[in-house]
Amino acid sequence: MRKLMMFVLGSLLVLSTATAWAAGPNTLKAKMGTLKGTLYVKEKPLANALISFFDKHIGPPPILGSGARRVPEVLGRTNAKGEFSVKLLPGTFYMGALIRDANKGSGPPRPGEQFFFIESAQGQLREFAIVEKQVTEAGRVEGKVLDTAQEFKQIMTINGKVTGEDGKPLAGMLVTLKESLDAPRPKFISEGTATDGTYSMKVPPGKYFVVGRESVQGGKPAVGSYIGSYGKTNPTTGESAPPPHGGSQPGASPAAMGLQNTGGGQALAVEGKAGEVINHIDIQMFKIPDPVETRTKFEAEASQGLDSRAPADAPAAKKQDAPAAVDH
Repeated sequence: MRKLMMFVLGSLLVLSTATAWAAGPNTLKAKMGTLKGTLYVKEKPLANALISFFDKHIGPPPILGSGARRVPEVLGRTNAKGEFSVKLLPGTFYMGALIRDANKGSGPPRPGEQFFFIESAQGQLREFAIVEKQVTEAGRVEGKVLDTAQEFKQIMTINGKVTGEDGKPLAGMLVTLKESLDAPRPKFISEGTATDGTYSMKVPPGKYFVVGRESVQGGKPAVGSYIGSYGKTNPTTGESAPPPHGGSQPGASPAAMGLQNTGGGQALAVEGKAGEVINHIDIQMFKIPDPVETRTKFEAEASQGLDSRAPADAPAAKKQDAPAAVDH
């Protein structure tokens, strides 16, 4: 049996059962093109399927067992006849489909569910080119369980371990790969770390910042949750210890030894080529402090510091004043 493709389908907005709109400023929406077609699986229209679109520029979603999941750019649904009409920004996209009831929400494939890639006539991933403000008629698109496409063979591997401030492994953490630290969303998300804190991700070659999160839902990480980045060892100042071996953590593989620090006190970027295995991309996680509690603590410590100096000064003042009182 072929391997089932696995994705994070994300929490993107689906506006109707037949049409999905990409989130973004009105200026971007005005440039969108429309992709129309009818989805078939095993010679039958696939009704009410959850469909997803992935920007080719970012790369194809990884296969099951890769340890990484890809967030699609847009989600949509087919109607009762398997037809779809989706708004997309100009570009080239891959398409996938998941059989799931509309009331069950999004997320990776669940037990018993099937995911299909849209296949080209050559047995590879079919590409859909979207032109600004134009309608593209895709016609009949064929969904198949596809794991032999050439696109899935060009990968690099990132291995590492996630620990807490005490150095103990953290299980269930998510490792995200971002093109920049301030990017609004990651390109790839790992499965939860193992009981020993380890993770492994197979992703398209490129340059990534590796950021650990306790959860990727709800936007910014909440107070009290874990977060960390590869290379950073001080969450308060954001500074990192100078890494040895030309920019890598101790014990890093030859590939990791070539990584360069992106700047003084900044997180490290991981960059690799197809077939490369980069080990020891370890992340130390810290709990996000409550700013109110932190300020109160600092103020209390500062106050104690002032009070601790007062007794030493007071006796000296009395000794100087006493003789003057007697002489007078």
